[in-house]
Amino acid sequence: MRSLLALALSLGVSAITVFIQSPATSAPPEQKEAAAKLLPGAYLWNGNAWTPMEAIKVSGGGAKHMGKMLVPGLTPQMVWTFRDASAPVHLDNGKPVFCVKFYSLPQGSPYAPSGRDIVIVRFDEKKDHRELQTTSGGNLFTFKAGLSKDRMPDIEITSLDAGTHIVTLKDALRPGEYLLSTSSLGTSGYDFGFHPPKR
Repeated sequence: MRSLLALALSLGVSAITVFIQSPATSAPPEQKEAAAKLLPGAYLWNGNAWTPMEAIKVSGGGAKHMGKMLVPGLTPQMVWTFRDASAPVHLDNGKPVFCVKFYSLPQGSPYAPSGRDIVIVRFDEKKDHRELQTTSGGNLFTFKAGLSKDRMPDIEITSLDAGTHIVTLKDALRPGEYLLSTSSLGTSGYDFGFHPPKR
């Protein structure tokens, strides 16, 4: 199991969310003006102002489907576990607007955060927690480490400056639980849910 975890951490993301880097003029003026005054963190636009979101970190994890190790060539999957069955933030529509504000670092710093690091990824929902699978592929030849492309909706990033980024969805979200993250393997971020009433 340790070797699989090391492999997952070393390979990084196997699929990158598709996003478009947009000029700041694509964001409404009221959003830009309010975003410029925010402290570092993540925020949800409620129609009038930016609402702070709660941060969450992975609470556990490990290999899943360990029985596959008994079959030559097949591999188990690595999964992160997150507390609670649902997020404290619930959306009323499938095309939310977020703002991610980073701490400022000197230009050119190798560890400076970037809007290109921002992803939205869908959880697997369980009875009392949520899971995020960070590997894919059923055997040694198809095994990949990183977040799967089919879990990450396409997003558009509007960068107001080096540390302030507005995030929008190209298409409406599927119902479910999500993580807004800047971590390459989704170990931390800001969770939210979208569960529209069934018609």
